[in-house]
Amino acid sequence: MKKITKIISVFLMTAVAFVSFSCNKDTPDDGSTPVNPPVEETVSPVAFSVAAGEVEKDTTVALSTSTEGAEIYYLVVKGDDTATLTAENYKSAGKYADPIAITEAVKIYAIAAKGEKVSEVTSAAYTIKVVAPVVPEDAMRLWTAESTATAWSVYNYEDLEKLAEVVNGGTDLAGIVITQKEDIAINAAVLGDGFVEPAEAEDGVANADLINFAGIGSKKTPFAGTYDGNGKTISGLYIYGGQQGLGFFGALNTATVKNVVILDACVVNKNIEVKDDGSHDGSDDDRFGGLVGIVIENGGEVAVENCIFVGTVGSKAAYDRNNTYEYIGGIIGRVEKNSTTNLTNCFSLVKLYGSSAALVKTVKGTANFTGCYGISLDKKVFTDASATIDFDDTTKASIIETVKTACGIDLTDYFTKAGL
Repeated sequence: MKKITKIISVFLMTAVAFVSFSCNKDTPDDGSTPVNPPVEETVSPVAFSVAAGEVEKDTTVALSTSTEGAEIYYLVVKGDDTATLTAENYKSAGKYADPIAITEAVKIYAIAAKGEKVSEVTSAAYTIKVVAPVVPEDAMRLWTAESTATAWSVYNYEDLEKLAEVVNGGTDLAGIVITQKEDIAINAAVLGDGFVEPAEAEDGVANADLINFAGIGSKKTPFAGTYDGNGKTISGLYIYGGQQGLGFFGALNTATVKNVVILDACVVNKNIEVKDDGSHDGSDDDRFGGLVGIVIENGGEVAVENCIFVGTVGSKAAYDRNNTYEYIGGIIGRVEKNSTTNLTNCFSLVKLYGSSAALVKTVKGTANFTGCYGISLDKKVFTDASATIDFDDTTKASIIETVKTACGIDLTDYFTKAGL
């Protein structure tokens, strides 16, 4: 019995010692309160304010992280670019400050950093939602042979193409009013300094890098309606062809053209198909102008009001091919007999080739001029089909101011580009 009691006593003493050691092993020797090991801080990943996917153009995406004091770095990847963002290269990326505007298909990578610690990389890919354009009911592109409306509008180049197609196809649009509603840039740029014209692809072939506008009407299919340019501009006009009547309007018949502003333009008759005696065969006539090629014979009364043409009419290459390069006008090439054309507040600044004039070259019928000025780059200033005045700085300043007042267009930069 004594032996059993001794064994129990030893066991109890050992247990007490073990419990005492376990409870006091983290107690500092100085008796102070124990300190638990610090918890390692992590950086929260970057969140995107707009879910990845299809969005409307110009949608803005904000980036954020819940980690206070963390900075966000991001990378926007476009198209086939394979760049990416990692924990190793993020400092070379952009530091986020403002929401990102989505204007095209992109993928955005983002990472948050605080001190030496970084979050995982997050990303979101966006594409632009395709919104079907709303075509105005009066847009010229909607015209059909069955159309009965008498008023149509030109909003873009597609409408201009349709207008040319309709008139060139034989519908003169007499009694129809066409109004231009927007500025239209057909080509980004056509002329060089000094109004140097675009090079041909080869003899008689248009420059392949430019949109070649057919022009509205020809001698066989003249325009007979009303076109109101509404003071809107048409820039980058390039016309290269060969026909009787070539220009923005190839030919007019009892028509009204007003408030048309054409800038940075080039109209070229290719002058390639000529008979042995030097005359044209009819498929490639040289009667052309910047705004209007011809007013046709027996064309009634035509009005051209508040119009501007700035550019080159003809080309050195075409002129050099044959010397029968004539009837070339900055505004109108030729007014045929039994036709009357009234020009009011019309202005041109033009480089011309061949037998030419800055307003109207040849008048077989009647042409009346009121407040018109045509300036050619050889410093001739036409006030009608033949009368000229001296060109100097005073004249230039007066013409620039007159055009501003009449048409609301400042031609100062174009005079500079022309070298005048």
